[in-house]
Amino acid sequence: MPNPLVDYPDTSSSSDSEPEAPPPKKVKSELPPLPARFHNLYAVAPRVGKEDDPALHGGRKRAIPHVQGNWPTFAFVEWFLVRAEFDTLEEIYEISKKASQASQISQLFQTSQTSQTSQTLQVDGEFKLESHLKSDLGAELPLHLSLSRPNVLRTEQREGFLEMVMERVGRVKVKPFPVTFNGTMWVSNWDKTRWFLVLKAAIGEGKELPKLLDLMNRAFSVFKQPPLVTPGGGLDGFHVSLAWSLTKPSSETKRAIEEALEKAGYGTEIKVKDQQGPLKMEVKEIKVKIGNVVHIIELGTGGTGAEINGAAESRVGKRKASI
Repeated sequence: MPNPLVDYPDTSSSSDSEPEAPPPKKVKSELPPLPARFHNLYAVAPRVGKEDDPALHGGRKRAIPHVQGNWPTFAFVEWFLVRAEFDTLEEIYEISKKASQASQISQLFQTSQTSQTSQTLQVDGEFKLESHLKSDLGAELPLHLSLSRPNVLRTEQREGFLEMVMERVGRVKVKPFPVTFNGTMWVSNWDKTRWFLVLKAAIGEGKELPKLLDLMNRAFSVFKQPPLVTPGGGLDGFHVSLAWSLTKPSSETKRAIEEALEKAGYGTEIKVKDQQGPLKMEVKEIKVKIGNVVHIIELGTGGTGAEINGAAESRVGKRKASI
């Protein structure tokens, strides 16, 4: 007689056996926070098309049209927000958005009462404040502080430019430093197609940001590329963009947002929500994006530049930024 596939216990014997003890409860453990390098693995967004279609990017247009052999190049500091920082900035954005909407309703009502032109109605009615804090799918995003304008390098210039920047960063001996913020302001891009609500960055006693900006401007000038002139007209006016609009905000909208933020306690000094300390961005590295590759240059540690391309990270040869 063949053996059964399943050995069922005898009914009488099973009733006499002791009940099995319940399995031990699993103890939940706190997961460690993700290392900063993890964010760099996905620093480059996937391409959604070969053509420059503003409809794929919320109406935004490419700053530098794609040309074979040209490599868009941009230097910046990236800021990955912790929960308290994100909550603070999201509250600032929501306050600003509601204030702009209330201002538009007020302006439309006043315009209709005074029978002003329909052009004014159209411009004010189109203003919409979009957040830099989240993607279209709701994922939280890092913010950045620019250290250059969008420039262009030729294929044969890429390696020489990167080596020059790394060598000069090492020479100026800039160590990691904090950046605090003195309220908000409005700035536009170069061709006046987008307007940004930004956090005004304080220069700080060590003046590290002006040093890094001057370094980047000089490096780009060697390759016949224009410098970044900040809104202050020189080596100041540093900022972190929080939100943007395709339409220029009216003076009434600007005033309404300023008053609402002042009332909420986000005036000339921005503090972390539910905490006593100021909002602070810790700068430990700068990034240089050439094409779709992001190169990391660490400050103050003698670290080597790293190369990020999509989800791959590798060291850049034996070149070092010895700070």
